[in-house]
Amino acid sequence: MMKRLLILMLTGVMLASCEYKDLCYDHDHSKDENLLLVLDLQLDLNLALKLDLDLDVKIPTKIEAPDYMNANFYSPASGNLSSKDLVKGYGGPLSTPPGVYNMVVYSFGTEYVQVRGENNINTLEAFTSDITSTKRATLEALTRGSMDADAIQGPIIYAPDHFLVARDQVTVPEWYGTNKVIKLYAKASTIVETYGFEVHSVIGAEYIESCEAFVTNQARSSFFGRGELNTEPATICFPVGVDKKKGCLYTTFNTFGKLPGESRSYLHIVIRDTGGNEYHLSTDITDQFEKSDHQIIIEETVDIPVPEATGGGIAPTVEQWQEEIHEVGIG
Repeated sequence: MMKRLLILMLTGVMLASCEYKDLCYDHDHSKDENLLLVLDLQLDLNLALKLDLDLDVKIPTKIEAPDYMNANFYSPASGNLSSKDLVKGYGGPLSTPPGVYNMVVYSFGTEYVQVRGENNINTLEAFTSDITSTKRATLEALTRGSMDADAIQGPIIYAPDHFLVARDQVTVPEWYGTNKVIKLYAKASTIVETYGFEVHSVIGAEYIESCEAFVTNQARSSFFGRGELNTEPATICFPVGVDKKKGCLYTTFNTFGKLPGESRSYLHIVIRDTGGNEYHLSTDITDQFEKSDHQIIIEETVDIPVPEATGGGIAPTVEQWQEEIHEVGIG
C-alpha cells in the first residue's frame, strides 16, 4: 500500500511539472506585449551592380537584415535618454513608460560601425575606426607631392557598413497595458551611401596581387540622432576587386557621405603586383558624387608592367625561429 501511494505521489508531481507553463515559457516580464514596435526595413541598395565580373572581393547585392535593433526614447525637451529597449530585427515588445518621445531605432553588431554618445539624441553618433598606422604611412608615402597639400588631412577610416536607422516622434498613451495592443510603426533605412567604382581598362591585370582605394574629404561620422553629418573631413579606405580576364577593377564602397561644402574629393588607387611593386593612381572625382546613379567611373587606362624577378617593392621573408630566453620580473 505504501509503495502504491508513493508511485501516485510521484506521478502527481510529474503531471504538475508539465502543466506549470512558466517553467517552459521564456518571457521577459519587464516588457508589456500590449506595446509593440513594428519595423519596416528598407534593404534594397538601388544600385546597378556589375555582377557579371569575376572578382576577388565580395560585392553585396542588398543590405542584410539585422538580428536585433536598439530602440531609444529621448525627451523632446532635454534630448536626454529616457528609456531604451532591445528588439528583434523587425520589432518586438517595448517597456517604455507613457509619454511623448523622440524615438531613434538603429541596428548594431556590424563589423565596422560603432555607436557612442547615446545618452543624448544630439550626441548619438555612428563612426568607424582609423586604419592602421602602417597602412596610413604607406598611403602618405605614395601620395606625397602628387596631390594638394590638404588631400590626405584628417583621419583615414574604414568604410562603414550599412547602418539602419528610424527616427520619429511617438506618443505612448497612459492607457497602454490593457488588453488592447498598441503598435508603433517605423521605417528603418540606411544612413550610409553606396557607390559603384570601376576602372574600365587595366593592362596587365593578371599581374595584380591586390588593390585598394582611398577617397578623401568624406564625412568622418554621422550624428544620426539629429540627422546630421560630422563636418570633420576623413579619408575612407576599401578593397577593390580585380577581374584579371576582362582587365578591369570594380567594387562598391560605402560612405557616410561626401563632406558638405565645396571641398574636393580625390580617389587614390594603390595596386600591388605579384613582384611586390606598388603603383599609385590619383584622380579628382568630386563631380561624380553629384551623379544620380552613384557610379564612379575612371576612364584612364592603368598599365601594370610585367613584374621583374627582383622587383623594387617589398619582398617579405621569414627567417628560421631562434630560441631566446628572457627574464621577466614579477611584482
